[in-house]
Amino acid sequence: MSDAEALAAAARARLEAGRGGLGDGPAPPGLAVVVVVADLDPVEFIAGAADFALRIPDAQRDGWYRTFTRTVFLAGRPASVAARHPYRHATPGADLAWYGPATRRELRPLSRLLRAFQAPAPIAVPAGPLTVTVPGPPSGLIVDAAVATGDVSSGAYLVHVHHLITEAVLRGLLRPGDTLRVEHADTLDIADFPAVLDPARAASVQTRITHSGTEPDRLRLYGVLTSTPDEGGR
Repeated sequence: MSDAEALAAAARARLEAGRGGLGDGPAPPGLAVVVVVADLDPVEFIAGAADFALRIPDAQRDGWYRTFTRTVFLAGRPASVAARHPYRHATPGADLAWYGPATRRELRPLSRLLRAFQAPAPIAVPAGPLTVTVPGPPSGLIVDAAVATGDVSSGAYLVHVHHLITEAVLRGLLRPGDTLRVEHADTLDIADFPAVLDPARAASVQTRITHSGTEPDRLRLYGVLTSTPDEGGR
């Protein structure tokens, strides 16, 4: 099997998992999220995304998960719109704020008020690994993530990482008190992440696979998240 075929198979598996939802009940109405971004700091963004997803009420989790954690990123200062549009969660400095999950109709007034967040490529990230402690009593568990940044704009980085982190939280792969260790690389080679292709690991691995921003006809691996030890499980 070629790398392209392997990525396609892994992407199909994630699509099926998303359509299946988090439980056995009927599919709830689809929900979406809006994030207002004043300034982008990767550590604050990753920590904020994980904290936001952990705080989502049980009744809303599946509705958002089944829409593949649909999220719109808007440029603005959360404090400037908070009076008219109170946010659900924000980073300590209020540079990023989360709204929802809610229906598109409920989020439409905010989307009409602010423009889409856009920034040039490539995203600027620290040279070394990032370490983020998920809020909660220390669990002693380490979760590793790798994210591709080559030819990735700041806006695309937000999209890829947000999907990766929040879906991992909703699936229980990233939990309160965990230590999240994130490494960035220009390109993620699928050969370096055998767990992506291992059906036996599907329940303990989160991926972000989508069409390449520079070659739309080609799938690209943008993110992988796995718990350690490598055998998975908790």
